[in-house]
Amino acid sequence: MSTTGLLTLRRLSGIITESLDTIEQVYAHAKLPLPSLNAPFDPADPAEAVRQDPVVMTEILNIMAATSQMSATLCNPAAAVVNTSMAFHISSCLRAASELDVADILREVGPEGLHVKDIAAPSNVDSGLLARVLRLLATHNIFREVAPDIFANNRLSSALDSRTRPPGDLVERREERLIGTSGVAAAVEFFAWLADTMLEPKDGVLPFNKAFGTEEPVFVYMQHQENAYRRLRLGIGMQGMSQTEAPDVIFRGMALSLTIGFDWGALSAGSVLADIGGGHGHLAMSIAQKHPNLRVVIQDFERTLDGAKILWKNSFPTHIESGMVEFQAHDFFDPQPLTNAAVFMLRFILHDWSDARCVKILQNLRDAAQPSTQLVIIERIIPFAASTLGSEVDNIPGAQRPSATPPLLPNWGVGMAAFYLYDFDVRDVVFSEPTAIDGNIRQVHTILGGVERTLGGFNDILSRANWKLNRVYHCVGSELSHIVGVPA
Repeated sequence: MSTTGLLTLRRLSGIITESLDTIEQVYAHAKLPLPSLNAPFDPADPAEAVRQDPVVMTEILNIMAATSQMSATLCNPAAAVVNTSMAFHISSCLRAASELDVADILREVGPEGLHVKDIAAPSNVDSGLLARVLRLLATHNIFREVAPDIFANNRLSSALDSRTRPPGDLVERREERLIGTSGVAAAVEFFAWLADTMLEPKDGVLPFNKAFGTEEPVFVYMQHQENAYRRLRLGIGMQGMSQTEAPDVIFRGMALSLTIGFDWGALSAGSVLADIGGGHGHLAMSIAQKHPNLRVVIQDFERTLDGAKILWKNSFPTHIESGMVEFQAHDFFDPQPLTNAAVFMLRFILHDWSDARCVKILQNLRDAAQPSTQLVIIERIIPFAASTLGSEVDNIPGAQRPSATPPLLPNWGVGMAAFYLYDFDVRDVVFSEPTAIDGNIRQVHTILGGVERTLGGFNDILSRANWKLNRVYHCVGSELSHIVGVPA
């Protein structure tokens, strides 16, 4: 290995040591131990709150990026790319463990674990195959194999634990097993099935459509009565995605000298917050709970709104009783009927659709907007692997975000891998000829044909729909950003 290569490795090693020292100091000051990988995750543990400290979070990113870069430098390249090509097995096994309620079963037995035959018994599956599934996951630090064929939960696997019902009850009532859970298992199960249906798209047909024998988009297909369980799981799963973030992340951000995200409190009493494609409306609920003087309109398909009504009735009934929340059946590709919105909010909507379809959604909102209406897009902004934003957005307030210290990649490499994994995991890209709709190379993806965008990409679709990109807030402790637009 060259002298330069060794110097880089030494610097990476130094970053790891320095970051560990900082994390140790923060935990020592808090008089709390760092949570162990071998112990189940406890969201109520005060030590978990320390991980949300911005200093600790940055050091965690440094360690993740540095260790990955060291591994990439030293590993056998052929073995690395072959192993990566088979990584879809991890997704398949994770879904299998979730569907079989393994984390719930192991919750009952504690750190000593349980023999795989007993884990397999409630669902009557092949114990030998289940052992192979759990061993692959344990090899990737999800579950622990404490002795041959004896498995226990650890910090990562326990995120699948429903924490709500005895495991036997979950197995017996499959259609109800995800109701009342955090939604993490629902999210895993919804997205991971793609690993079993990854067929190469041909003639513009998506693997989802081939697998399910339908020409309808996934969200339309989910509205059929026979898909009630899948629809419920999708809604709960979308709620579960929020469990990967701090509970108050919607109110935290960085833009210039500000320490908050979009200022929901600045909206006047009675202002209408329209949650477009809001699903069960859990995000709008968190905003309304903090600012109960805001009126909320949740728009989605009618059957999806059935789940929203249940959630709000159980979690925030006073807003229903006071008439401060409305559930409005609407397809965002149709003209927008709501003309008095102070804010149109779209969370994880635009990444599902091509640029042309996004422009249609945004233009419908622009046509219904008042001069004072604001547009708040809550999504991941894909960072470049280089330390640049692009000249067209360089001067947007809040656009700049922190970057890693060299020799780390500016985007923290694997530490921020989720940005890129979401782009490809559910949108398996192949390329074909230009289309009349998009006017450029068509990206045919696994489910909907969407894409995670750079800030320049957001700026482009906004301007095409007559919105102006006004500012950006990068949420502290989150992968998400608030992209704020105003009528152009």
